[in-house]
Amino acid sequence: MKEHHDEGRIYYTRNGTAEYIRYLDEMPSVPLQDVWHDISPINPQAKERLGYPTQKLLALLERIIVASSNEGDVVLDPFCGCGTALDAAEGLKRKWIGIDITPIAVALIEKRLKDGYRSRLSPYEVHGFPTTIESAHELAKRSRYEFQDWVIEYLLGGVSNETKVGDGGFDGHAA
Repeated sequence: MKEHHDEGRIYYTRNGTAEYIRYLDEMPSVPLQDVWHDISPINPQAKERLGYPTQKLLALLERIIVASSNEGDVVLDPFCGCGTALDAAEGLKRKWIGIDITPIAVALIEKRLKDGYRSRLSPYEVHGFPTTIESAHELAKRSRYEFQDWVIEYLLGGVSNETKVGDGGFDGHAA
């Protein structure tokens, strides 16, 4: 202890506790980095791409979730869009809460999770998605474009056009 003290390797806290001083260049590992070069942005031809401009790779969200949570913890994604964080959380056996403003995102996430985890998808509840005539009317009052997307994509199984026109009609086609 005296030898370490004489070398300047002991730090004494305010309450007198001795702490050994270690330096990074003496450690047998690589310091953590804040830049990850091994995960590239999602490319336009990737099978994983779902059409969201801000979509992240599943591998990136898996890394973040593994680093910041444990099995059974809850992962919250308050702007879940296409559901990559929820997909990663489900795959890593975390509980999850996803929030998005549009019913189309909810339908996309539901399909993504059912397709990916059909045999072992955790039970979940959806709130705010039209399930009755009254809730469909509420959606139509809130946003006619979201309502028409919901009708075309969710009820008819079709595809909505990205570009909306002001004619008041439906923009899309049934599959």
